Amino acid sequence: MLGLILASSTGFFLFIFISIFYLPRIHFLSERKRVEYSRRKLKWLSKMVLGSLNVKLRVKYKNRRAINSLDKTKGIIFVCNHQSNLDIPAIVTALHMDVGFVAKHEMKSWPFFGTWMKKSNCVFLNRENPREGIKDMKKAVELIKKGYPTVIFPEGERTINGNVLSFKKGSFKLATETKGIIVPLTLKGTYDIQKRGTLKMNRGKLVTLVVDEPIFVEDIPKEELKNLNIKVRDIIVRNFEAI
Repeated sequence: MLGLILASSTGFFLFIFISIFYLPRIHFLSERKRVEYSRRKLKWLSKMVLGSLNVKLRVKYKNRRAINSLDKTKGIIFVCNHQSNLDIPAIVTALHMDVGFVAKHEMKSWPFFGTWMKKSNCVFLNRENPREGIKDMKKAVELIKKGYPTVIFPEGERTINGNVLSFKKGSFKLATETKGIIVPLTLKGTYDIQKRGTLKMNRGKLVTLVVDEPIFVEDIPKEELKNLNIKVRDIIVRNFEAI
């Protein structure tokens, strides 16, 4: 409970500070500069929230040079397993690249993060209304094509027991329709901070993010694309078990 109070208090005061001093500035920026600016502020806020929980963050790159040399205009989709509500702050803090997210619709109204996620061109997926959900996915495709790196959680929900769930095929339409670049991310440790179904947060935990080799969708044979969700999940599970 102490961890939750500390994180909430820190987030609240940071949100007020950022809103007063930084939010008004973005109205005078172009779309790209607004998104870049907002994603940097989201990273700053994420670092402070993790810091308030004394999180120890470890990042492992399989090939950092390859990731650093990726062309954003080709469309970059980070695919990650979903452990906890702390996944987004952990990923934002760990990655050197500023990213947006395809997140559940409810996060749009979250205090602190919701505001800056909206300004960061995050897409809030409506899972209750299939028609709206399709529109949301199309919006995500267009954003990726425009050169905004985006993170998706293909499990569609947080893990119940800490293990990696199955990956939904529909999530990979972002990759197949953009013919972009998939970067598998393996996240472990945020589940130990906050488990699904509880508000309790534990401080001082180690969180590890493994950034794997990029997968170029245009190089994958057509007959193999139907199993892309399985291929990427296998990579993430191997990394997860090796941590």
